[in-house]
Amino acid sequence: MENTILSEKYSDFVNTKSEKIAALIDTNAPDVPKLFRGYLYPVSSWPVIINKEQSTTLNKLSKRILKLIMQIPSLYFNNDEQKIAAHYFEGDTMLAQLAMMSHNKNNLSSSRLDLTYTKDGFKILEVNIGSKIGGWQVQSFIEIINDKHPLLKENYKTINTQIKYYEFIVENTLKQARDIDKELNIFISMEEIDDEIQKENIINFLNKQLTITLQRKGLQGKIYVGNLTELNLVNNSLYLGDKRIHTVLNKSGEETTPDIFRAFLMNAIYFPDHLGIIMYKDKGNLELLRELAENKKFSSEDNEMILKAIPWTKKIKEKEVVFNSETHNLVTLLRNHKDNFVIKAAYGYQGKDVFIGKFCTDKQWEEAIQLSLREEKFIAQEFSDSINFMAPDVDNVWAEHKLIWGSFGFGELYGGVWVRMSALKTDVGVINSATGAVEAIVYETNSENN
Repeated sequence: MENTILSEKYSDFVNTKSEKIAALIDTNAPDVPKLFRGYLYPVSSWPVIINKEQSTTLNKLSKRILKLIMQIPSLYFNNDEQKIAAHYFEGDTMLAQLAMMSHNKNNLSSSRLDLTYTKDGFKILEVNIGSKIGGWQVQSFIEIINDKHPLLKENYKTINTQIKYYEFIVENTLKQARDIDKELNIFISMEEIDDEIQKENIINFLNKQLTITLQRKGLQGKIYVGNLTELNLVNNSLYLGDKRIHTVLNKSGEETTPDIFRAFLMNAIYFPDHLGIIMYKDKGNLELLRELAENKKFSSEDNEMILKAIPWTKKIKEKEVVFNSETHNLVTLLRNHKDNFVIKAAYGYQGKDVFIGKFCTDKQWEEAIQLSLREEKFIAQEFSDSINFMAPDVDNVWAEHKLIWGSFGFGELYGGVWVRMSALKTDVGVINSATGAVEAIVYETNSENN
């Protein structure tokens, strides 16, 4: 079979025995970790297999893009806080100053690229940054999928995003937070959890992941969960009660408290969700990266990578733009060629406020244009259509799917990749777990055995 999620290994996996494998994992089964029983999203029983070239590309993109975004304040705005305030903070100079103070600490955060695989290779649709990014959860089903496909254990490998993430957090805490002896404690702010059993399962699961990394470093420590307001600065260190905290991960999106901000500035904690993240998360940064690359502001290798991997992107307003070597009024271009473009919110998430021209009526598209002009926080992006991949659908029939790839970058660590799949027959353009896509774990061939 041509172009499947199993790459050229289709015949190795698909046989009479495999026909009995259900298309989706039963997430209520006893062998599912307690925390993920009743998982919100459907998970494929089948792996997605990529080759070494695809893996190398994802590795490179995932580790470089955030670092290039972090160069935008200096390379594009010349560190001018007035210009930065106008671009990212609606003219709020004070907020821009605080964001730049945070930015200058050079604290790396985690990132996840959302990409599509086109006839021209991988294209970056957006960059998600900070502790709130999801997608790591699906790695908890690795052992279940391995059991269904014994060949995976022998000849294929997948990167455990969860373990890589905690390696990243611990390494950066050791670099950024002063006076760490034998104990390293992490505080995570989360949405309010009313179910005490669920809360206990979350804490136990996260502590298990952290302990693996800490033991390798000869350290001990724990994860604590609560609200940011519970943390207090005492004698220039941050505490939860009488327990010193070395890392703060803001997964709930709470407002940073003065005590946390001061602790961050004094190198008392590693805080990857600082105010500078507001700048980094703007999806319009893809336009700025392309402009910098066109002007050869990065290395020749990075310039080439950006222009190949990032689609044409522009912030939406009434202006003249160059598209395919011709000058156009941007709004007129969008109206006349809707099937070639996507309109999306600069700070959107989970597929919200994303309008794909190909799947919009003329009326819906015009409404999207008017919304973007009115709110001034939207970008237009050239539509990068996924090639079709054959995969089992929910009825366990091999059918054409579109794929979105979520590739993780943790500083110098590549955190692996996961996939969301949508069957072509039900395709509505936006492929997101929250809108019904099926999640899948990605493996690559082990070169030692293949």
